[in-house]
Amino acid sequence: MAYSQAVVLAGGVAHVPILITALKFLDSKTLKLHNSKAAAKEKAKAAEKAAPAKSESGSNGGLIGGVSAAVAAIIAVAVAVRRRATKDENITE
Repeated sequence: MAYSQAVVLAGGVAHVPILITALKFLDSKTLKLHNSKAAAKEKAKAAEKAAPAKSESGSNGGLIGGVSAAVAAIIAVAVAVRRRATKDENITE
């Protein structure tokens, strides 16, 4: 038995609200997921700005800072010794 055009159109029109409701439901779920991911990214950016900058190599940033401080201290001692030696030479002349 074939359906008339009116019955087919009525059936199609009856299913439109069901499809709209289903699509709205899926849209709201994906929007919540998107918003939660965006909020997590914003939180991570805020924490990154608040925390002191770390090097990309992880915990080696402190080691590099310590090494450069040690090198600076050695250079300062060498300069002080050189100045003292220069003063001693000038006094004896």
